[in-house]
Amino acid sequence: MKQFNALCRYAAIAIVGFFAVCSSAFAADVEYRLPSSVTPKFQKIHLNLDPNQPDYSGFTDIDITVNTLTKKVGFYQLGLNVTRAELHQKDHVVPLNVEIGEYDINWAMSSSDIAPGEYTLHIEFDGKVNTSSDGMYLSRFEETNYIFTQFEDMHARKAFPSFDEPIFKIAYQMSISAPEQQTIVGNTPVQGTEIKNGVKTVLFEKTKPMPTYLIAYTVGPFDSAEMTGLPVPGRIYVPKGYADKTKFVIKHTPEILASLEDFFGIKYPYKKMDFVAVPNFTHGAMENVGLITYRDSLLLLDDNPSVTERSRPLNVIAHELAHQWFGNLVTMAWWDDLWLNEAFASWAASHTMKQLYPELNYADRIVQEGAFGADASPTVKPVKKVVKSQPDVMDGLGLNYSKGESILQMIESLIGTEKFREGVRSYMNKHAWGNTVADDLWNALDSVSDFNLSAMMKAYLEQPGYPVITISKEGKVTQSRFHLQGASVEDKTWAIPLKLTFEKNGEIKREVVFVDQKTTVLPQLAEANWVYPNDNATGYFRWAVAPSQLDALLNNLDVLNKREKKNVLYNYQALLNAGTVGVDSVMKILNALAKDNDPAVIRAAVSVLAEFDYLVNDDNKAQFAALLNKDYLPLLTSLSLKQSEDDSADVIRLRNQLYSLLGMHANSKALVEQSETLAKQYIKDTSSLPSGIAGTAIAIATKNSVEKDSEKWLSMLVKAFKGAQLPNVKNTLVYSMHFSDRQSVFKMLDLALTEDITPANTMYMVVRVARNLDDHALLYEWLENNYEALFAKMPEYHVTRMPEFVSTTCSAENLNMANAFYKKVQPSHQSIARGVEIMQDESAQCLRLKAAFQADFNDFLSAYSAFAKPAK
Repeated sequence: MKQFNALCRYAAIAIVGFFAVCSSAFAADVEYRLPSSVTPKFQKIHLNLDPNQPDYSGFTDIDITVNTLTKKVGFYQLGLNVTRAELHQKDHVVPLNVEIGEYDINWAMSSSDIAPGEYTLHIEFDGKVNTSSDGMYLSRFEETNYIFTQFEDMHARKAFPSFDEPIFKIAYQMSISAPEQQTIVGNTPVQGTEIKNGVKTVLFEKTKPMPTYLIAYTVGPFDSAEMTGLPVPGRIYVPKGYADKTKFVIKHTPEILASLEDFFGIKYPYKKMDFVAVPNFTHGAMENVGLITYRDSLLLLDDNPSVTERSRPLNVIAHELAHQWFGNLVTMAWWDDLWLNEAFASWAASHTMKQLYPELNYADRIVQEGAFGADASPTVKPVKKVVKSQPDVMDGLGLNYSKGESILQMIESLIGTEKFREGVRSYMNKHAWGNTVADDLWNALDSVSDFNLSAMMKAYLEQPGYPVITISKEGKVTQSRFHLQGASVEDKTWAIPLKLTFEKNGEIKREVVFVDQKTTVLPQLAEANWVYPNDNATGYFRWAVAPSQLDALLNNLDVLNKREKKNVLYNYQALLNAGTVGVDSVMKILNALAKDNDPAVIRAAVSVLAEFDYLVNDDNKAQFAALLNKDYLPLLTSLSLKQSEDDSADVIRLRNQLYSLLGMHANSKALVEQSETLAKQYIKDTSSLPSGIAGTAIAIATKNSVEKDSEKWLSMLVKAFKGAQLPNVKNTLVYSMHFSDRQSVFKMLDLALTEDITPANTMYMVVRVARNLDDHALLYEWLENNYEALFAKMPEYHVTRMPEFVSTTCSAENLNMANAFYKKVQPSHQSIARGVEIMQDESAQCLRLKAAFQADFNDFLSAYSAFAKPAK
């Protein structure tokens, strides 16, 4: 590292009351980051904003230290017009000429050398308020304009010039001028307010040290409700007229925050905690210091939502509050360690949900199942990867959450929750107000563990994919990189913790072993009756045992808990997709679990059965319907479509899963008629049904409507959508529609371009249409004529990911249409290249699986039909 041992990059910075940590967090100079020759110490920002005007202006003063002789000072800005830049040192002013460089870096150039010392960089600028949903952006809601911000990951530079890197944790002070009737909220409490000539200027208190991506402010005619029971002041800011929809969140937020304070052993570190309900938001929520923003659907709720409808809001609130420690108090040094933020916040949220809301059954969630699919791709990148630009951060973003949390759960299961908490507390206390890299975390966890966690974690996070473990009857354990059938991947080796349960000589034994070689012999497993190598289903790997041992395990399923039972099924479904077992192996396990007494286990069987829908076609759909009607419709009938107050979360989820599968594939006239009745009931009174049942009823009713009725259904749904108030109700009405006729498809897609659908939600309508259609010809016909308007409306993140979300398919014809479309648009939209690559890879994989298993699936259905027919 350049001059690291001689001079820590932050050695010249002194922040009263805090200290900056000199550690491996600080990288050597690279072309895509600001050089170490200049470091910021403090920044003032002033903005002149009006939600009803597209233009704005501002200035910023950044106190900097010039560490080495230079002629230029680098800073970030994107899309702004810099009207003046100069350096101030006491009474001396140095004019600067700004040149735009690569990676959004601007260079403020001096005609003469700038000597080392303390300066203030003064920049004046103006720009336009963004109309998508990143940076500082305009959101129009019910004929009223609001300004919101979303600065993670590299978007603060779109709002004002700054040193927009997470390593620069400094204090900021914001002031905003806006028309006096507007409400202005920022990261910190208000220090002072001045009103002059109809303009209100609000000066906020200085922040504590933080990176730019956590700066937030909002301007608009908000209503608000006080959050009581917090250790600091807090309010929920909502669009005008919606303050009465916040009671559920106000009730539960204090207990979530208290639980997190107890876990970390550190009090909430900031002066206030406000929430904002944002009608137009690309992501779910954002953990801004003191001003957490959420999709409005997460905060604006019924006073007492149903068991399943409360799960996501509570979990997201816990996630964002956990970020106040993971990410805010302790921040990754650069975006290649974003997983440090997201994995820990996800883990801490799950831990909180288990502690506070056991009825929601977070303890039964197998988090890694949400990561395994993406992480099996031949094109997947490691969680910790080289990051040079904003698209690099977003590439594989989901694995930061799901794979990251899975790895942390695996560590927790090895060393125990208390030891894990001890390591986390040590890490937080040592690095509070500073920046870290992954090694800092491993050091903290190694200090409380008997295992060499560092070596294990590096393999999982610094290389792509995950292992599959094969255990022979002789006890030989072989590992290789898991891949789907037909895919080609570079092989890897991991240090894998196997938490073994096995039966030998009539005795059940348990032990933990590590395997870090391609082949390891475990004599204790030789001739075991059965082996289950993944105690409590916490391992991040797939596994296979000898067929006779699998049969013996299935005969002893009661030895396993519900997580382990589900893991057996999910695991063998994955082995099927890898081409190492047949359809019959999976169906054998599926049938065994479908007879279980636990609704969570039965639901796993139903969900796996539903994932075979890519093999259902015109030739076998009648046989598939017969299977569903015989084996699964009676189960739905016994549950009924009426949700009871006494229903557990697992029963509700099972009912919803069964209803969806049967409604789409069982070809039951009675179920269609019942769905039409329920859909009309919900349209008339949206409080009469839970959203899960209502959405499925609408999907079944519209899917089965004849073309002459489609127009009437669509008209009713859109009218109800426009008249609905709660965001979740709006979503249920409009995103459940399942039309496939030309007129209805085009009306749905046209609706996506209107103001009725926010920019952040626009792509979801296109995704809905794509998933409704077996043949994508109508989709691409519409896209050919409208893609420019669509791309202009959507946030850039959705544009880049549109190919994988909209166009991934299991049809060769659809794939050909997708390739032709993106070939045309890609030259003018280079950011979609990675999304196209993922779409092509996932589609090709589905086509390979279809070719491999179609005959086996057909044979299974034929054999089932023959067996199920009564003898003549």
